[in-house]
Amino acid sequence: MNLDGSDGLGVRRGSKCKSEDGRDRDDNRLLHGGTIAQSARRRCSFVHVDEREQELVERASGGDRRAFDLLVTPHLGKLRSYLLRLVAHAQDAEDLVQETTLLAFTRLATFRGESAFTTWLFTIATRLALTHLRTRKRRWPATIQLEMHDRAQQDTAFLGELGGELARPDFRYEVGEHVAYCFSCVGRSLDPEESAAVLLREVFELPNHEAAKVLELSESTFRHRLAAGRRTMETAFDGLCALVGKQGACHQCATLRELSPPERRGPDVPALASYDDRLALVRAADAATGTTARIHAAMLRFIARHGDG
Repeated sequence: MNLDGSDGLGVRRGSKCKSEDGRDRDDNRLLHGGTIAQSARRRCSFVHVDEREQELVERASGGDRRAFDLLVTPHLGKLRSYLLRLVAHAQDAEDLVQETTLLAFTRLATFRGESAFTTWLFTIATRLALTHLRTRKRRWPATIQLEMHDRAQQDTAFLGELGGELARPDFRYEVGEHVAYCFSCVGRSLDPEESAAVLLREVFELPNHEAAKVLELSESTFRHRLAAGRRTMETAFDGLCALVGKQGACHQCATLRELSPPERRGPDVPALASYDDRLALVRAADAATGTTARIHAAMLRFIARHGDG
């Protein structure tokens, strides 16, 4: 269950949603059963009338900062995870979280309740993140991890930092978190809007119409961005990842696991036969606060130092 007690970004536990055939369904059944492929096909509206939330919006609109904190705090974990996956840099993601909450507080009077509060919050965050990526960052090549490998081997300071992280008692290698890290690296090779479309629809599982709202696109334009982003991601992974094909050049998942202390190596590295297999791991991964998050943050800092220009 998400931090806000919802499925996706805004459907609350026990709320009613529409299935693809238009019938009401109890969302509690989604939380305890059904396949990933089925859940990805379900279309739910994230508009949810919540009297407590509406009360907090009204109080916060009047300048009540405590009410605003109560309103926004349940969404911060999901927001931080989304921004980290999109910009592929922990500190940049944290800065964007702070910018988002500040802007939301100052503009709360413009929130009309026409969509879920979370959708509105993510729209602000996405607009800030896309501007950040387009104006301050370069798109990475899909092969950025391979290109950084030899450079990293020559950087004794980075190798020392990596060794220190591996030795931390709270470190445990989780392959799903590393696949999510790779997903973010490849995502930085996409047009930022396409990358956001892939994350919103396929990782956070928003219905097309809600994801289109977040990106401020028509639904048809959103579907075009999503299809283009997915094609690029599939092509990149198929030629790059050794978990997908024997010809893949990147074996980083297995290498990091071998470098980890034996008692903290986590489960075996699986074979990932399809894009949907990768998505299943990416969705389940705790990218922002998991046991492998610190080492990934260090690796992303290294890539950004040399790849962002």
